Amino acid sequence: MGVLNKLKNEYKNLKESTPRRNPVVLLFKRIWGVFWRVILGKWFLRNCKTGSLCTTRGIPRIDANGEIILGNRVKIWSHIHKTQLSAGGKGKLIIGDNTFINVGTIISAHFQIKIGKNVQIAPGVIMMDSDFHGVEDRDAEVIPTPITIADNVWLATRVLVLKGVTIGEGSTIAAGAVVTKDIPPYSLAAGIPATVIKSLK
Repeated sequence: MGVLNKLKNEYKNLKESTPRRNPVVLLFKRIWGVFWRVILGKWFLRNCKTGSLCTTRGIPRIDANGEIILGNRVKIWSHIHKTQLSAGGKGKLIIGDNTFINVGTIISAHFQIKIGKNVQIAPGVIMMDSDFHGVEDRDAEVIPTPITIADNVWLATRVLVLKGVTIGEGSTIAAGAVVTKDIPPYSLAAGIPATVIKSLK
């Protein structure tokens, strides 16, 4: 669908949903808002490698001592609670096209976290590929292991994804779940620890 067709559809939707307001003014405000989010995204994500039309709402905290790579049209919201993206040392954080990261999310990559395309990340999600220290010996060396989130995954509010986990394509993780082991594609998982409760195929 071309840009002109998208604008026509948006105008039509605004006209139908807000009959008492001028749809031209509303459409202009929406276009202006998107424009500014792109400009702000360029600035706030300047330490990342970004694709086209990456946007931010609010000011995310970006710690790119390692490498943070964002695909096209990634949206990062940080206007109510601070969203934090971190790649420490030799860490790599890769986020695919059209992925949306909502407020208060914390993603910390000390080795590698790879998030696919069209992933929906709800408020307060936490992902960490390292324990940072041992349980009994706080000085013991820990080995970070990668996290992989496949395409079209939805992580609901306050999901915690721990190191070494792969979540398969099209899966949904219910709110508050703690993911400690792999989740197969097209599955609904919930609980602590998260277990598959339903197939989504």
